[in-house]
Amino acid sequence: MSDPVKRKKYDSSLPFDEKIPEEGDFDEEDFYEVFGKCFTLNSMWSVKKPVPNLGDANTPMKDVKKFYKFWLDFKTWREFSQYDEYDLEEAHDRYERRYMENENKKGRKKYEKAERRRLGKLYEMAYNNDPRIQKELKEIEEEKQRIKQEQRDRKLRE
Repeated sequence: MSDPVKRKKYDSSLPFDEKIPEEGDFDEEDFYEVFGKCFTLNSMWSVKKPVPNLGDANTPMKDVKKFYKFWLDFKTWREFSQYDEYDLEEAHDRYERRYMENENKKGRKKYEKAERRRLGKLYEMAYNNDPRIQKELKEIEEEKQRIKQEQRDRKLRE
């Protein structure tokens, strides 16, 4: 298919594994493998290229934050025209065609929302279970506690 519009429509209609890992599907050791595979599969729909990798336990925090920022702002080119109710080729005039286009758009919106929810759930599940993020949050919390304790000790000495 050399027509890019038809190609996009065709690619969007192909079967796709939309499964998102659940809480019990992974542990800290295989987190990178499970989520890396899932993010790599979903990266095919990205408007923006190149798509950053999840990395591993040794990935610098700067790159980890860049990865999660990318997926938080993820833009997809995936369309759901396979669920269209009307075939625009059957329109008799431009008014009927416009009506059909609007109805098809309305129908696609629910699939687009479901896709955004699914990707948001993937992002959230990965972020909340990422050992690197958990480690950084723990270090930040320990630093806050240390500062509070120093302030208490200082007040007691005074």
